[in-house]
Amino acid sequence: MKKNTLKSILFLGFALFSLFLIAQTAPDEDTGAYTTCNPDGENATRTSDDLPNPVNIGTIDDRSCYANYKESNVYGNTWGIYNITDGSNKFDTTLQPRIERSLSPSSETGVGSYARFIGAFRILEVGDAGVFSQDGSYIAQAKGKHTGGGGSPDPAICLYLAKPVYGTGADADKQVSFDIYAERILIRGGSGSGREVVFLTNVDKDQETSFELEVGFAEDPNDATKKIHYCNAKIGGTDYDWNIPEPERGTESKIRYGAYRVKGGRAQIRWANTTYQKAEVVDNGGSGPSDDIYRLRNVATGKFLTAVGNSATPTTMTDSGEPTNTHWTFVESGAYFNIDSETVGILRAVGSDPFLAVSTGKAAPASDTDKTWTLHYNDSNDTYRFESRFGRYLYHETDGNVYHKDNVLETDDRSVWEAIPTSESLSLDKNELLSSAVRVFPNPANDNFTIGLKKLVDVKVKIFDVLGKTIFESQSTGKNIQINNKGRFKSGVYLIKVIDNTNKVYHTRLVMK
Repeated sequence: MKKNTLKSILFLGFALFSLFLIAQTAPDEDTGAYTTCNPDGENATRTSDDLPNPVNIGTIDDRSCYANYKESNVYGNTWGIYNITDGSNKFDTTLQPRIERSLSPSSETGVGSYARFIGAFRILEVGDAGVFSQDGSYIAQAKGKHTGGGGSPDPAICLYLAKPVYGTGADADKQVSFDIYAERILIRGGSGSGREVVFLTNVDKDQETSFELEVGFAEDPNDATKKIHYCNAKIGGTDYDWNIPEPERGTESKIRYGAYRVKGGRAQIRWANTTYQKAEVVDNGGSGPSDDIYRLRNVATGKFLTAVGNSATPTTMTDSGEPTNTHWTFVESGAYFNIDSETVGILRAVGSDPFLAVSTGKAAPASDTDKTWTLHYNDSNDTYRFESRFGRYLYHETDGNVYHKDNVLETDDRSVWEAIPTSESLSLDKNELLSSAVRVFPNPANDNFTIGLKKLVDVKVKIFDVLGKTIFESQSTGKNIQINNKGRFKSGVYLIKVIDNTNKVYHTRLVMK
């Protein structure tokens, strides 16, 4: 009896041990020899060989000739299979192999815009290049275009990278788990030193792991007048939130997932239970000027950029911002802007010495390198710097001419400009814009709002309704006054009056929805 019991225990132990060994290979794992391309992995285009009704959401982007997208039914789920191998990229061969799914972007930048992906993944194998910095494969990535150039036409924001962890003893040559990293941009379009790699967590091979990724725009918790562009992931129930640098440059939020990059060996990723949502809220504030026509006044000299003549005639600077040839519009041209004169054509940055800024007869929009500019907005003082595609800044030089100049510090006011809407009046004595020193945002407002005071200190602020009744009154020494409605402001138009410490009076309007 004891011998039989002992035999039973030994048999059970051996069976469990055998089961443990078998469990190291997933039911839907590719265990065949590594190859580059296979006949059943060929596809005519990047989108031609998807299944008719795939369980995974999104548009296929298959750049691998190793294997096409397939599906498996294991562990009570239907899983999308994403297998790629080193050297299997048949399309865009300068890039890494991938089978990914692209989700439609959230193309607005207003607070409340977002793209949100939810799913579950299993990792069976990732690329191994023999060098730690080159090891691993991406399982998902946040993407999004931005203004100002730099990077690829479809730049990444944050990529989620799985690197292999090998076992010991008999498993020394086997990938038994995976370290998950976030590879984050530090500079829009940056690479190399423009990115950082941050460890997040470790997951076992073939472990079903929940995954959520949301990319979008939200109000800056430290400054209600600004917004953040965030990239928040939740892996296995743990949050990994991150705010994307330079949020004012972001123009969209986008997500891809699948398997991407393998610089040695093979990668096998599985995805299930995938869903996607997005919201698009128009940004009425924007990072660029919101009105149609502007005067561009140099902060250092107080003079206005003036178009003269037609093609190749250097621009000048004049004392008055009233003539039509001092009026300009900003016209989007891809990731850049044309600065368009109301009387002639768009502004050109001459690409050779003496690097003058000249008028042209060309109409907007135009994509010419010498006629497109990046707008750098400083929301702390409501000013702009205009950067040519040559990396030089629009500059009112001491000789009176207007150039685009290199190696200019942000603190050099000769490279700093005010964009003053023509809808606002200039004072008659010094062409000084009184109301531009006072801004209200958002305007129109639904509830709370902020009064921005540019270069004003020790001010008295009063807000009147249309009948002249004082609704709000305060004093301030700061640059911004945040006002909570608390039911005081009903729908309608209000007059804001600001008196500074020299008794100069500034007026602007507020519209409550």
